[in-house]
Amino acid sequence: MKRMGMVRLQKTTGIHHITAMVNDAQRSIDFYAGILGLRLVKKTINFDRPEVYHLYFGNETGQPGSVITFFRGQSR
Repeated sequence: MKRMGMVRLQKTTGIHHITAMVNDAQRSIDFYAGILGLRLVKKTINFDRPEVYHLYFGNETGQPGSVITFFRGQSR
């Protein structure tokens, strides 16, 4: 929000999650769950493109701030 030539920044309390694209869903599960030890919190679809998985990883409770999600992109 701008006021009198100055920019007023909004303060946030944190970040809920980050989302990225991946090419290989199983390889992502193997890495994030198997190697990093994150829990696969949820596996769903992209409702705009039902053929695309949406994977959610987080801590044992899926606490906001611990979650990273992935859409499976187009295979090359």
